[in-house]
Amino acid sequence: MARDFAYGFRVRHDELDSFGHLNNAVCVKYMQEAAIQASADTGYSLQWYEERSVAWVIRRLEIRYYLQVRYGDALEVATWVSECGRSTCNREYVVTRTLDGARVARGRALWVYIDSRSGRPARLPEEIKIALSPGGEKEDLAIRSYKSRTVDDCYRYCCRRQVQSYELDPLGRVHHTVFFNWIEQAYYNAIRLAGHPLEEMRAGDWMVFQGGHEIEYFSPARDNDEIEIVSWICEVGKVRGAWIHEIYEGRNKTLLARDYSLGIFVNANGKPTAAPQSLLDDVLRGPRSGG
Repeated sequence: MARDFAYGFRVRHDELDSFGHLNNAVCVKYMQEAAIQASADTGYSLQWYEERSVAWVIRRLEIRYYLQVRYGDALEVATWVSECGRSTCNREYVVTRTLDGARVARGRALWVYIDSRSGRPARLPEEIKIALSPGGEKEDLAIRSYKSRTVDDCYRYCCRRQVQSYELDPLGRVHHTVFFNWIEQAYYNAIRLAGHPLEEMRAGDWMVFQGGHEIEYFSPARDNDEIEIVSWICEVGKVRGAWIHEIYEGRNKTLLARDYSLGIFVNANGKPTAAPQSLLDDVLRGPRSGG
């Protein structure tokens, strides 16, 4: 039987986005903190790992968002390990609103156990596998399972940035949740270049709700790295669309991460609605004045 663990959070004001909702990256931070606490609850705390020069890093992360939450909402993150490998484990997450039990998000992370000095995978000790007690439900998160058409000729948008020291984790890598902030900004930059700034979305009767992410991390980003993000629409449905975001180290063009990002168009009442055709046409075509 899987070992379940639950940890509570209350949404702070500084965790909201510009629409007044919990920022999507913060939800992933909640999931990580729940995983840290769950590991400590089995006897394997951060201090235990640090003393042995080992650590966990995320190789792949899937998250499906269902509900927007706001300031002051109490949330609970339930987590368990569904399976373990030689140096990996799949950890499951369910985020619910405490008030009514409504599902906020469902996630799954492939964690890799590494030697923190070399950054290479290390063999996961058998006693940790036993303590984690893998098992339990591993449902399809249905991030991609909807009717859509594949887009082959969309304009590729590119934005660049530089890694800042405050984006690093204790291993000296860019924290995996920072990639979500980069991706969000790359999306807003793209639609702005296409002639549809964020202010238009705020003033109109529609917005895009983040439906989910499937992100794979291939190589860590480090302090002062030049980052290049290439983004394009890959699928379009009636009320949904999806983007691919590829994140590179700009100097040597190393692929650091690739994300499949699901968006759902909603009206002012939060109900799914058809995407504005002018928006789709403009984003597929590219910037109005080149670039």
